[in-house]
Amino acid sequence: MRPIDDPSFLTPDERLSEVAIILAAGVLRLHARAALSGDNPGPEESPTFGPAGLEVSETTVLSVHCG
Repeated sequence: MRPIDDPSFLTPDERLSEVAIILAAGVLRLHARAALSGDNPGPEESPTFGPAGLEVSETTVLSVHCG
């Protein structure tokens, strides 16, 4: 193995870049495979929230588990 191919000679930023490249290639392959097989229904719709949205409800419910 040449020193240029040895991951121990990479800087942390270069390692992060290599990992990102590998993960991106995997995601692209996954999407391509799903598109070819027709299993890709498209993006999911985001859930709709009621008028309260993310506000805290008026009643507080506490749940404690012992053990």
